[in-house]
Amino acid sequence: MPPAASAAASAAPEVDAPDPNRARIASLDWARGWMLIASVTVNSLIVVPPWFDHAPWNGVHPIDVIFPVFVTLSGCGLAFAMTRTVKVAPLLRRVAVLFVVGLAYNAIVEWSLDVFTWRITGVLQLYAVLVAVIGLLHVVTKSWQGWAAITALTALAQTTLLTVYATTCSAHVLTPECNPSGPIDSAIFGAAHIYRLGAAGHDPEGLIAIMGAVVSASAGATVGHLLLATRRRALGAGRGPETAIGPVLLSSAGFIALAIVLIYSLPILLGVQLPIMKRLWTAPFALVVAAGTALLLLVGHLLLDRARVPLFVERASYPLLALGRNSLLVYFGSHVLMSLLTRPIGQSGTSVAARVTDVLAYVGPPQLLWTLLLLGFWIGLASLLHRHRIYLRP
Repeated sequence: MPPAASAAASAAPEVDAPDPNRARIASLDWARGWMLIASVTVNSLIVVPPWFDHAPWNGVHPIDVIFPVFVTLSGCGLAFAMTRTVKVAPLLRRVAVLFVVGLAYNAIVEWSLDVFTWRITGVLQLYAVLVAVIGLLHVVTKSWQGWAAITALTALAQTTLLTVYATTCSAHVLTPECNPSGPIDSAIFGAAHIYRLGAAGHDPEGLIAIMGAVVSASAGATVGHLLLATRRRALGAGRGPETAIGPVLLSSAGFIALAIVLIYSLPILLGVQLPIMKRLWTAPFALVVAAGTALLLLVGHLLLDRARVPLFVERASYPLLALGRNSLLVYFGSHVLMSLLTRPIGQSGTSVAARVTDVLAYVGPPQLLWTLLLLGFWIGLASLLHRHRIYLRP
């Protein structure tokens, strides 16, 4: 994060940014901050409209985009962190911690301590696998070209699997009853340990979805290494972050182009419809979200990753940067907190959230005030932790 303005502020509303050779790129935390504001806002909804909530199967609803953005930005962050070296032992330790915490997270969110029906898969477990895969692949390549190839190959592999499997389904259409996720995840983990005890016929955080999430994270790693490469060139030429405009725009267009190719190539040859959907985290869906995330990163890069940052931009960005530095805590913590606050308690069965919103209704719109209350809590906590340089890193 750019440093605070000096006490002797000049008339020009600018401050010197830290050494441009610093390892951290502020635009990543800035983009994470916006994603977390969206995430906390969505988590705060007492009643989620059906059109906004997760799509039951095919298609994409607004809430479906948030976690893939988080995963894409995580891939970018891993690219920044592992651009020089990969420490395998700490990496595997982090993966193990994430997986164990993920089991506890599932138990809290689903309010179940029955180990015989504990869900092995889940969002934190998916994230743990991504950290392992993206981290270990950094032993193979640390260039944006290498990561672009990994993105394309992973997307092609998942698309081929889904397309070929769809030829065995009625009308060559993937459905909740006919898709590879259900039989694969049930066979490996057991139906009692996957999403909805296997009754849903698929697992949105199972192995098929993990393949799509790897596409998202790999695309993020591609953009991350691209930003690092353009920054090195810019420093050598005495230029600023505008050097990244062309390359990042081209990468975003490349993701879109690859998504179109995947939709209209093999699926059409085999007479199959490949949906853009979150439930199986299809590669075209991952690539479209990655394209938008790359543009968000570019905006933050132009604003913050420069030698001199306008003072008002620095101050306005502070809450976003604070959130971004503790993205893991805020993202998963907000889910856990909301899960606890909406649990029925006491003989009346009324949750804490319902009681608070009943009181807030006397002041103004209860949902709006409740959302602002939660946003204020998480921004305040993240800012406090950031001020004392305390960050949650498993």
